[in-house]
Amino acid sequence: MTQKHILSLLVSAALLCGLLAGCSNTTNGDASHASSSASEPSSVSSESVPSSTAQADTSGLFNKDFDENSLFSVDGTAAAFEPSLGWGPGVSGCSLKSVQAAATLLVWADEANLSARTETAIEDAYTQWYDNLSDSEQEGFAEAWPMIKDDAAALLEDKDAMAGRLEDVGLDAKKLTFSEKDWNALEDVVDPLVPEAKGEY
Repeated sequence: MTQKHILSLLVSAALLCGLLAGCSNTTNGDASHASSSASEPSSVSSESVPSSTAQADTSGLFNKDFDENSLFSVDGTAAAFEPSLGWGPGVSGCSLKSVQAAATLLVWADEANLSARTETAIEDAYTQWYDNLSDSEQEGFAEAWPMIKDDAAALLEDKDAMAGRLEDVGLDAKKLTFSEKDWNALEDVVDPLVPEAKGEY
């Protein structure tokens, strides 16, 4: 009876040790799982924006480096159109002012890669600038626009032939870069919006 009692105690002790060992492993496993789960939120939060969005490849859309939203917004409009204001046909020096305005818009259109922008983005940029002008500034721009278009066409056709006029306004023809497709993207949007041009469309 005593031997059976001792044997029973030993078996119970062995079972108890087995249970304790199992609990210990489970606890460690749970702790490990909890620790790994606890670390997950930080990794998720650090990638709250999908990498495909954060590192969007815009090389197929743009020839220059623009952020992902640049397709829908155009910057620098006021500065680009500034030389187009304050003069008109018949004003002293208007031929030089016109070539300066044309060159400035051509370079801006190229730098902003307007041919890759939506027409809505270009129109929004232009109308926001135009709507902030005074009545006299709007009228003056409308009068100057045909001259600016003519000089832009001349610059696109033969920039070197315009070198003298460009130099007179402080511009170096060799340093100016622009493209017909970017200018066309701007002209096609602006032309119908200039008051005198509305009847032509």
